[in-house]
Amino acid sequence: MSFNELDQEILLRCLENQPRGWEDFVDRFMGLVTHVIDYSVTVRGLEIETHERNRLCENVFTTFYHDSFRLLREFDGRGTLTTYLTILVRRIVIRILLNREASATK
Repeated sequence: MSFNELDQEILLRCLENQPRGWEDFVDRFMGLVTHVIDYSVTVRGLEIETHERNRLCENVFTTFYHDSFRLLREFDGRGTLTTYLTILVRRIVIRILLNREASATK
């Protein structure tokens, strides 16, 4: 089974609410999410502490979980799941960081 097939199987188990589906999804993609968070923060010239990174990670997975996995259900398979998730994570993190910056300047 290729990585792409494994990823799709994990996603399907998650979307079907199979036992441990969500947990396996989180376990599988935690490294990707933290990597994208670190990269997104670095590109913006920011530094964050571990607890801030953990909070961003929690926000990303909460967003994925929200509305019965709506964002995950929108994956159409035209690219890889990893690429799709990378784009989602980057957008979520940038939105959170921009909101923080806006709040800090008020």
